[in-house]
Order: sequence, then C-alpha cells, then structure tokens
Amino acid sequence: MLWHLASHYPEPVPSSTHSIIIPSLCASLPYIIRARQCLIMHTVGKIKNDPKRYQHLLNALKYSTSLFPLCVSAYQKTISEESAANLEYLLVTLLTINSLYSFAWDVVMDWGMMQNPTAVLEHAGCVPVPSSQAKGKSCGHAVLRNRLRFGLLSSVSILAADLILRFSWLLRYHEGVLFPNADAYVLCTQFLEAFRRAIWNLLRVEWENIKQMKSKSGSKKSPARSNLKSDDEEEQRPLFIGSNSTSISAPRSNAM
Repeated sequence: MLWHLASHYPEPVPSSTHSIIIPSLCASLPYIIRARQCLIMHTVGKIKNDPKRYQHLLNALKYSTSLFPLCVSAYQKTISEESAANLEYLLVTLLTINSLYSFAWDVVMDWGMMQNPTAVLEHAGCVPVPSSQAKGKSCGHAVLRNRLRFGLLSSVSILAADLILRFSWLLRYHEGVLFPNADAYVLCTQFLEAFRRAIWNLLRVEWENIKQMKSKSGSKKSPARSNLKSDDEEEQRPLFIGSNSTSISAPRSNAM
C-alpha cells in the first residue's frame, strides 16, 4: 500500500478503479488471513473438545469488523459525493464498533485485564467483599489485574493511549486542516498505528511472561507449598530475572 502511494508521489493517487481496488485489497488481506486462522483454530478446538474454542470465533469476528469499513470506504470512492455523504453515518458506526471491539479484546484477552466484572462494584461498596481479600489491593490493581509489572500508572497510560489511537480514524474529518493532502493523512495514520502496536506489545509480552512464570512455579512446587504461597509473594518476582534475583531465590529452591 505504501508502495502504491509512493509510486504517485508527490502527486495524489488518482481516483481510478485500480487505485481503489489495489489499496483496499492490500488493506483487507491481513484481516482475512487472521480471520481464517481463527476459524481453523476453532475447528481444531472443536476436534479436541476445547471448552474455550468459542474465543477463536470471537477473535474472527473482531477481524471481520475491520473489513466492513474498508468495503464501505472503497465503495464511497466509486459514487458521487452526495451519495457518499449519505453513507458517512454507516461508515462512522462501523468504525466505532470495530474500535471498541478491538480495544475490549486488547484489554481482556491480549492483556489479561478487567477479567473480574465485579471488581469495580466491590471497591465502590456495592458488593460486599471479605476484608482478607481486599487487604493490600488498590482499586486499580483489582480492576485491571493483581500483577502489573510496569506499574499502575504506566499500564493505565498505555490503556488510554491504545484507546485514543484506536480512534485515530477521526483525523479523516480534519484532513483538510491538518494535512496537505490525503496521502499525508494516510502516512500519518500508518505511523500512529505502528506506535500503537509497539505499546500494545509491552503489555502483551508482560501478560505472557506472567502466565509462563505462574505455570512454571505451579509445576515445580509441591501442593502443600502451593497453598501457602500468596499472590503478593508471587507479585514480587521481577519481569527479567538477573543474577541478583537468582541469588535471592536460591534458598527457596533448596527448601523445596
């Protein structure tokens, strides 16, 4: 897609059929491939009788919501300006659904946050919670997750940035004011998307590390030790284990 834009630089891309079809297909291909992979994983999960195989269907639905705005946007370029303006409300609705769905998937599934729907009500006092469970937990940790290796402030900042950048398509309605031409707008949104994916990876890798560390600690320790070890003790384990943390954890492994 960037090659197609660069081939016409510094002139804008002409409004011809191939200039509409080629960028639209290039933009749709990654979503089609990922949706197909999710459907294949759902089929595999069905064969293995995986109780969580429905998550692959929800993931495929997430990628499919990205295709509808692309189709509407490409169709708008083939009709008159008056007819295209009538489809603008439909396009905004589809883009909003895709942005909110994708953001919710980022938070809950990719980052492992906000998986307890009653946490907000518990801290608001609407739902009673035992004092032993609420002790030592801030509202942010309870709502997001107990272990935040990057800290509460950094995690919340990444969440806010991800939500804002999910709606970067709103810049198209200020395209004439902020950008010299349409190609500059496309290039800017591509860079914003690259930045969003970079900060998305921070929490994604963090969540995978937490799951792997939890899985390893659960397989190595005895059942009696497993009942004694609390989440607060596990939360003190660093994200990147160095020589200092190894010397500290050595007596613990000898005791096992």
